[in-house]
Amino acid sequence: MKHFTLLFLLLLFSLPLSLSASEKESIYNAYIYNNMESWKRVIDRMHAIKEKNTEQELELLNFEYGYIGWCIGNKKNSLAKTYMKRMEERMNRLKSRQVRPALMLAYESAFLGYQVGLNKFKAPFLGQKSISAAEKSVKQDPDNAFGYVQLGNIDFFRPALFGGSKPNALKHYLTAERLYLSQKGSSAEIKDWNLLALWIQIAQTYDALDDVKRADEYYKKILMAEPNFKWVKDELYSKFKQKHNIS
Repeated sequence: MKHFTLLFLLLLFSLPLSLSASEKESIYNAYIYNNMESWKRVIDRMHAIKEKNTEQELELLNFEYGYIGWCIGNKKNSLAKTYMKRMEERMNRLKSRQVRPALMLAYESAFLGYQVGLNKFKAPFLGQKSISAAEKSVKQDPDNAFGYVQLGNIDFFRPALFGGSKPNALKHYLTAERLYLSQKGSSAEIKDWNLLALWIQIAQTYDALDDVKRADEYYKKILMAEPNFKWVKDELYSKFKQKHNIS
């Protein structure tokens, strides 16, 4: 009983004040079951909390970042703009308090990328700013995995004609994975949508580089970590196997 009580207290006080594990769990489940209405409800509920501590603001910023990416990818541009306004205000508040400056630069890079995603004509003006913010992010903090994710996204999605590079994207994604796992622990124990999203990008980058074997390994890694991941199981990996005649 004494050991149980000690463990309970350690778990209790390892969480930020009022930030329940259920919010992270709800976002994770929304991601693996492709239930974005649930994701939206979580971030709306968190946004409505008047007195949020720094950790809550950072968590919510990450959840908004993920939701906006989904909105843009699914052509829900009006909805994306609503949440981008919230994201921008949240970033500005955190910046004004000097909260994790390197991480804020990485989010700034992502935000600028989202603006380009909504309006391609802004690419010549905002694209370089996004690159600069991501580069500054990892320069300020070389252990900033999220900054390397943004560098990877820039190189992956930018056309080769304008400097994009799948090999460079892969290098950045693998660096992000290494840093993330070194900070979080065993991948088998991590229930975080960010890691699953990163693994998807790595698999798709290997596929784009015609490295079918390694792409297949990453898709299998994803489903080993999370067998119920609907999007990967029913769509991404299914199409990948069909494309490459894998049984």
